[in-house]
Amino acid sequence: MKASDARSVRSRRALLDAGLEMLLQNPNATLSEVAVHAGVGRATLYRHFDTREALIKALLMECLEVTEAVVNPIFDLELSSRETIERMLRVVVPLADKYHFLLSLWSVASNDKEINDIYNQQLSTLYELFEAAKAEGSIKPHLSSDWLVSVLDSLLYSAWWLIGEKQITEQQAVDQILETLFTGIET
Repeated sequence: MKASDARSVRSRRALLDAGLEMLLQNPNATLSEVAVHAGVGRATLYRHFDTREALIKALLMECLEVTEAVVNPIFDLELSSRETIERMLRVVVPLADKYHFLLSLWSVASNDKEINDIYNQQLSTLYELFEAAKAEGSIKPHLSSDWLVSVLDSLLYSAWWLIGEKQITEQQAVDQILETLFTGIET
């Protein structure tokens, strides 16, 4: 790898890390603030991200990729569908410390085909898990899997938000999602 290539990779990583930190502190942070925090010049910044939206899209892509990276090994364990869902939550909920700010910025890249394709694949995987969990008897068979996917997605985003706001811990979030999902809120 050429020195200029390695420098470019380091600069991009620094900008992504700085973007993440700055947007966690302030979802309205500017590209200039990100560049200063990353310790790079404006020319370097614009070589990698010509708009704030491009930076946010890159962070969203990274979030989706990290989610896949921590979830995919669970499928190799040959667990029941319910156990798979539980394990998935235990590895995805802790990502809140990095990605909860993206909840308020999702609309910036929500029309991006690549992002939507990955996100929809993740939702499709959840749909299949719920179908299998119903067949296993872990979930009431009359509940719509589309509904269950939406509920779990909403619970996860709620957990990320509350964790980011320091209102609950990761463990509390996982426990409350699992209880809400598998036993409901009835006393």
